[in-house]
Amino acid sequence: MKTLSSHYEGNVSNLGDSLMFRANYQSVMVATQDIVYIQAMADYVIIKTAQAKHITLATMKDMANLLQGRGFVRTHRSYIVNVDRVQKIKGSNIVLDSETSRISIPVGRAYKKEFRQSIAA
Repeated sequence: MKTLSSHYEGNVSNLGDSLMFRANYQSVMVATQDIVYIQAMADYVIIKTAQAKHITLATMKDMANLLQGRGFVRTHRSYIVNVDRVQKIKGSNIVLDSETSRISIPVGRAYKKEFRQSIAA
């Protein structure tokens, strides 16, 4: 089981095909395939699924490490997206489908090459 390092240890855990984390004073388990995107918010991250939005204490770097090799890619310093949810690419933005709505996420210059490679794979 892979967990976060340092100050955030124990707050987010990798449980095979799911993540378990603390949000709203309770433990929440979310299947990684249900995650649409992850957004940075100061010392917290927002884990957005089609049904809910969860806020937990973690860093983007640690979340990227936990989700490495699972179909997620960092597209911006503030976003990690589920590649399976990408509907289209419009210039420096991508459109994600979350079953209930469409979301536009920016692609930063520093992350563009890695994003293009992940889409091609």
